[in-house]
Amino acid sequence: MDEDQIIGELKRQGIDLVSSVPCDRAKGLFFKLPQNFRHIGLTREEDGVGISAGAYLAGARPAIAIQSSGLGNMLNAILSLTVTFGLPLPVLASWRGCAGEKILAQIPFNRQLPAILSAAGIACTIISGPDAPHEIGEAITAAYQNRTPQVILFRPECLEETGCSVQSLPVRPQPFSVCYERSWRTPVMTRLEAIRVVMESVNNEVLVANIGVPSKELFLVRDRPENFYMLGSYTQASAIGLGIAAARPDKNVIVIDGDGSLLGSAILPVIGSTAPNNLILVALDNGVFGSTGNQPRPGQDTVDLALMALGAGFIHSITVHEPWEIGAALASKSGKGPLFIHARIRPGNSDAPNIPLSPEQIRDRFMNSFL
Repeated sequence: MDEDQIIGELKRQGIDLVSSVPCDRAKGLFFKLPQNFRHIGLTREEDGVGISAGAYLAGARPAIAIQSSGLGNMLNAILSLTVTFGLPLPVLASWRGCAGEKILAQIPFNRQLPAILSAAGIACTIISGPDAPHEIGEAITAAYQNRTPQVILFRPECLEETGCSVQSLPVRPQPFSVCYERSWRTPVMTRLEAIRVVMESVNNEVLVANIGVPSKELFLVRDRPENFYMLGSYTQASAIGLGIAAARPDKNVIVIDGDGSLLGSAILPVIGSTAPNNLILVALDNGVFGSTGNQPRPGQDTVDLALMALGAGFIHSITVHEPWEIGAALASKSGKGPLFIHARIRPGNSDAPNIPLSPEQIRDRFMNSFL
């Protein structure tokens, strides 16, 4: 089947947002996806899991398109986020490592992929032939009806191309200059105090909180249906926020993320290039891995998250140290693009109790808040 048949089946299933990392076995498909859907290009497949989760929670119908090797990067996020919260996730993957594969590095993981997915309890559909595009639709239907991940594997002989040629690259923006001067001061706030300040500024915004203690502290400060509490899935908070912002441009979204989580992901340039006007990312930087006992993170005194955000394409990026500065930054957002607030805080965890909600309860009341 060619890329037009695959795209046609996606449209028949109501897919309205696709995130992707390309594969050279299906060049035409990856050129045409941005022409036919709201599209978010990725540099790491794992981020697509969070983006798809956020988009679905906000009412969209997402899918991911990758080459199959990328599933190795996605397994933990799929199990800890998609499966834990009961979310649908159709993943279309060109199957590498099959008979005739010329790149030896593709074989060890990919040839065992159906067995790996089976062991993880992830449903897998292997398209039977080039004349079976309906099997794509059946797998997507199953993913959404059952609220589960569903991997759709295309063997090389199932993929044809219509002769789609390489597209001309878009003209890059004109050069711009950044005058940047850093003035770090001694942090005075704890994470709990910073979250309190954020919540004092919240009205109708939806929030996503990072895993572990940040989510527990947000629940302690101000529980509301519009808060999405992460119970796992390291590095996925900002990806979820981007998915929500993309699906609901009429809603303002605030992500409370952590320094370790952001440094472990590839999401900043994706947000920078997508440039959602309705997204605020509050990076609470205590220089440690807070939820695991406050062990120092790499680059504790050298990594500048605000400068990284500028380099990733954020137009607005600011470093704050005092409570009033957080409030002023939240009130100052204007112009094009998302806002990055780098809040330098002191290490330390409160004794916030566990969140007394099941994943399904968190999911359902959050989704209902959009109605």
